[in-house]
Amino acid sequence: MYMNMMKALPALQRPDGYWNVSLHDPTNFGGKELTGTSLFIYGMAWGINNGLLDAKQYQPIIAKAWNAMAKECVHPNGFLGYVQGTGKEPKDGQPVSYTSKPDFEDYGLGCFLLAGSEIYKMNDIKSKSVSAGN
Repeated sequence: MYMNMMKALPALQRPDGYWNVSLHDPTNFGGKELTGTSLFIYGMAWGINNGLLDAKQYQPIIAKAWNAMAKECVHPNGFLGYVQGTGKEPKDGQPVSYTSKPDFEDYGLGCFLLAGSEIYKMNDIKSKSVSAGN
C-alpha cells in the first residue's frame, strides 16, 4: 500500500508544491494545505532513507513541497498557516488560510516537524555518502 501511494502522489502534486485535501478533485477544498503535504513528504523522505524510494526521483518533489511550506506557511513568529483542522470530514476543518487558527491541539506543527526531521536525516545521509566517496 505504501509503495502504491508513493508511486501515485508525484502526479497529484500541485504546481506550487502542495497536495489538495482531495487528491482527485482540486475543486473540493483545493488550495494550500500544510498537514497532508507534510505527511506525504515525510513518507517520501522516510522511503529514501530506508532504501525503498529512488532519491533522484523523489528529492525534487520533496524539495518543491518543503520550500513552498517554509516560504508560504511559516509566519515570522513561527505560527503555521494553511493547517487543516480535525473533523469527521474535510469541510469540518475549513476554511484553511494563512491566518486560520484551528481550535484543537495543533497537530499540524507535529506533521511539519516530522517532515523536517526526516528531510534533515535524508540530507545528513546524503552528505555522509558524498564525503565517503559514494
